[in-house]
Amino acid sequence: MEFWTVTLISLAAGLVLVIGGALVVHMGALVKSAYQLKIEIKAEMDDGQKKIHEDVDKKLRWIKRDLIEEIDKIKAGLQADHQRRVAETTAAVEQRLGAAAEEWRNDRIETLKILDGLRHDVLVLDQRQRGLRREQSAKAEVLQAPPPNPAQTRPSTGERTAPAQTGEELPPSAAEPLMPPAEPQSAAPDPVPTSI
Repeated sequence: MEFWTVTLISLAAGLVLVIGGALVVHMGALVKSAYQLKIEIKAEMDDGQKKIHEDVDKKLRWIKRDLIEEIDKIKAGLQADHQRRVAETTAAVEQRLGAAAEEWRNDRIETLKILDGLRHDVLVLDQRQRGLRREQSAKAEVLQAPPPNPAQTRPSTGERTAPAQTGEELPPSAAEPLMPPAEPQSAAPDPVPTSI
């Protein structure tokens, strides 16, 4: 009885040891497979991150390239618009300057014509003033001359020719009749100056 009891106990203990060893080996295999799975997952995650970074970098490069192209297009459009506006402004300014220069030339020509007319009028007035002064001085000399003697008002024929023979000058009243001074003609109206 004791023999079978010891044998059963030994068999039970061996079975427990076998099962325990099998469990330990199985647990080790599980741990090892878990570790390998962890390594694989980490490697896949690294690969996935690398791919994501590469995709992001690629998309960023595409976006940068598109942005640079759009910026270049906008810059070219702005430069063309600026050049067009500058050309239009320059043409308008040149046209205005040409019109102003032409108007200035026309005004200058008209001013010169007006000045020439004024000079001519001044010369005419100066000549008329000199003529009036000469007439006034002659009239004053006639008025200041002494009255003729009654004996000389009716000279004889011989006496009349005597001064001419001796070379004496007759007074202005006797030499020629006194003409009334000519009335000064009204000066021509000054031309109305145009705007310069």
